[in-house]
Amino acid sequence: MEPDIPARRLRIGHAERDAVIEQLSAAAGEGRLTVEELTERMELAAAAKTYADLDPLVEDLPVPRPSAAVEGPSAPGTASGAVVPAGGGGPLVPTYQGEPGWEPHDPLVLKGGWDTEYRRGNWRVPPYLRVESGMGTIELNFLEVAQVPQEISVEVSGDMGTLVIVVPEGWGADVNGVSKSWGSVTSRVSELPQPGRPRIRLSGKMGMGSLTVRHANWFDRRRIEKR
Repeated sequence: MEPDIPARRLRIGHAERDAVIEQLSAAAGEGRLTVEELTERMELAAAAKTYADLDPLVEDLPVPRPSAAVEGPSAPGTASGAVVPAGGGGPLVPTYQGEPGWEPHDPLVLKGGWDTEYRRGNWRVPPYLRVESGMGTIELNFLEVAQVPQEISVEVSGDMGTLVIVVPEGWGADVNGVSKSWGSVTSRVSELPQPGRPRIRLSGKMGMGSLTVRHANWFDRRRIEKR
C-alpha cells in the first residue's frame, strides 16, 4: 500500500498545474512520451486538484515529483518552505524564518546606489528579492550556488543603473514582467527551464537602466577556475 504523505493531500493551483504541463511537454520533446500519452496526461494535469493527482503523471519521468516541493521537515526556527539543490532534485533543506527574502511581503533588498554590488560564490538565495540598482551596477551570479528555491521572484527597479543576472545552463528566466522606458531588457536565457531546474521570474521597471540575463561567459569561467 502506498504510504499516506500529508503533502500529497494539499490543494494545488494554476502554477503547479502549469509546471507539470511544462515538464510533460519537455518530456514529449525528448521522446519520452508519445503524442497520445502527452495529450492524456496534460488533460489530467489541467483537471488535477491535489498533489496526489499530479505526482503519478511524472512518476516515470526523470523529474522531481510535484509534492516534493512541499515536503521535508521544518527545523526549529525555520519556515515551512523548502529549497532544492541548484541542479534540481535531491533532499529538501529548510528555509530561514525571520530573515529577509523568505516571505513575499519581506523580500531581500539589494541596493546599488552609486556603487557596484556583487552576489557571487555560494551565497544564500531566498525566493524573494528586490533589486534597486540606482545609478550603480548589481550582479546576481548563481553559478556557484549549491541550493536555491525552485522559483525565484526578483522585483527590479533600474533607474539609470545596470543589473546583470548570471545563471547556469538549464535554468529559465522570465523577463516578461519587466517594463522599461529608455532602458533595455535583454535575456539570452530560455524562458522555460529544463525539467527540475530553477526558474527566475522578474518583474518591475528598469527606467533608463539596463537588465541582462545570461549564462556564464569566458570571464566567469576563468574567475571560477582561479578559486
